Amino acid sequence: MEMVDRYLQAVRFWLPNGQQADIIAELSEDIRAQMDERAASLGHPLNKDDVEALLRRRGSPVVVANKYLPQQSLVGPLLFPLYRFVLKIVTLCILVPTALGFLTILVTPAMHEGAARHWASRIGITLGHVWTGWFAAMAVVTLVFAILERTEARTQLLDTWNANKLPPLRHPHMIPRSTSAFEMAVNLCVLLWWATNMPSPLELHIGSWRISFSPAWSWFFWAVLLLTLANVVIASVNLLRPYWTVQRVVVRTVADLAGAAFFCWLLKANTIISIAAPGSSPQKAIADANFINQWLARMFPWAVVVCVIVALGNLWRLVHLRKQSDAKPMRAATV
Repeated sequence: MEMVDRYLQAVRFWLPNGQQADIIAELSEDIRAQMDERAASLGHPLNKDDVEALLRRRGSPVVVANKYLPQQSLVGPLLFPLYRFVLKIVTLCILVPTALGFLTILVTPAMHEGAARHWASRIGITLGHVWTGWFAAMAVVTLVFAILERTEARTQLLDTWNANKLPPLRHPHMIPRSTSAFEMAVNLCVLLWWATNMPSPLELHIGSWRISFSPAWSWFFWAVLLLTLANVVIASVNLLRPYWTVQRVVVRTVADLAGAAFFCWLLKANTIISIAAPGSSPQKAIADANFINQWLARMFPWAVVVCVIVALGNLWRLVHLRKQSDAKPMRAATV
């Protein structure tokens, strides 16, 4: 019954990743056995209200999940899964703006003597503020949950649930439409910016700055143009049909690998010839270009690591999809 599957899904959310499959299998077998016993005692199959009453006697998904988690002290076992979830959300809300801030620092022009030292100083100050803010946020969240643990609000928080209001079942390979829409918007913006700020494949204008490239850059220029357009098409298809398929994972993997290969090549190709700022001399423009080329080359090992992680993620999704597609005929044959 769908309500039972939704209940199990809600319990799974609060369980540790490594134990979800075993615990949910055991819990599912126990619930369905109870349903069979209850149906036998009533003399008719259970209806929706009967199932809801049975699930309510078991308790809310958070309470059931707590029975399988290690005991804690400051925040008790009933509230600990919710406490851990809130900590993750708060950490994410801190890390995402921080990452964007670091990206802004790295791409902000700082073409002068001691530019690397200037960047390091700004990053160090930012890390100090982030650490202080994160520590304060964790302390506040812990204090709130410690207070809830010792008041009646805990009981009210966990007992006010309704089986009919559990989240609907999710497709195991569903692609959130919000993600596809965001991806399509970002790629369209990149495509527009790329076409607008690159009057030729060998020159880039950023405000009053002019960056000149070697002829090898033209390969990267067209690669970005085509791959960004391909990503717009992929995001559009995912928006209309929001489920991963083997074919779409293969296309995504090929696009990611192609983009990764061109990006890693760019870091080592020394494609920047000069960076002309207003009032700078030709010698200064060349020196700034050499500095950026050296800085990009140092990023090469990290870029390779990121590319490998992305490729492994796509490979895992592909293997998972293939296993499920192979398992479907087998299940159908046993029915």
